[in-house]
Amino acid sequence: MKDVPAGPQPVLRKDAARNRRYIVDAARALAREGKPIQLNAVAKAADVGVGTVYRHFPTPEALVEAVASDRFVSLIRQAEEAAGARDAEQALRVFLKAAVTAYLQDDTFASAVMEPDPATPDIRDLRERLQDGLRGLLARTAADGGLRPDLTAADVMALLCGVGFAVRHSPDRDDPGLPDRYLGALLDGALGKKSR
Repeated sequence: MKDVPAGPQPVLRKDAARNRRYIVDAARALAREGKPIQLNAVAKAADVGVGTVYRHFPTPEALVEAVASDRFVSLIRQAEEAAGARDAEQALRVFLKAAVTAYLQDDTFASAVMEPDPATPDIRDLRERLQDGLRGLLARTAADGGLRPDLTAADVMALLCGVGFAVRHSPDRDDPGLPDRYLGALLDGALGKKSR
């Protein structure tokens, strides 16, 4: 329905690459301000024509996913590094905190990570790579005896989004300790012991 044809990305001319960067930066700035990413508003903020925005991003969802891709790349790197850490359980805790923080601070990431039907093949690939990195980290933690063996990477991602959703909708959402408290409750169950 929202699919963009898969295949290798064409190499952009310098001016087209520059416009794409302006568009993504403008969309990111709007998202940081809590404003919706609407293609007309992004075109105005990027100082390009609306047609230029549509050529790069045929739907608002595709643009949201492009803005979120940096956050995915950062979390993938963190998951891969954490999987090689000496203390797997502590590395899992640090990664999960980073993932919840990303969900809470970045509306584009929250949207892209939960969308059941991603708009672009790129975000499908990034989501799979993120789950692969998390699988490695979960396998290390389970091998050390510190994790319930029946939890999958998809389970953990859904639970993290649940924690983020709960924080966003809590009457105490401005309490800076709330994400740690909710994440601690999740870890108590996942690790089968009282979290630190």
